[in-house]
Amino acid sequence: MNYICPICNGFQSLSTHCESCGQPMEDAGRLYDYYGDYSPYRPIEDSKLTNGLPDAQQHLCVHMGWCEHCKKEVWLAVQEWHR
Repeated sequence: MNYICPICNGFQSLSTHCESCGQPMEDAGRLYDYYGDYSPYRPIEDSKLTNGLPDAQQHLCVHMGWCEHCKKEVWLAVQEWHR
């Protein structure tokens, strides 16, 4: 079955607030893109199989959230849509 991330595909924007200061968080991209120089070019499903997270089984796309105000960074799991 095919699943897609609504954030990566531009159907929705990341909408969450920082737990520390309450300011809106920015989407800093997919967690998988931070693994190394060539990680953005790896197939997404391949990255999910080797990252140690339950994202492949639960059809999640993990994004990095960034708070410009307090410089906090968090992982945000986005539920993928069945296509």
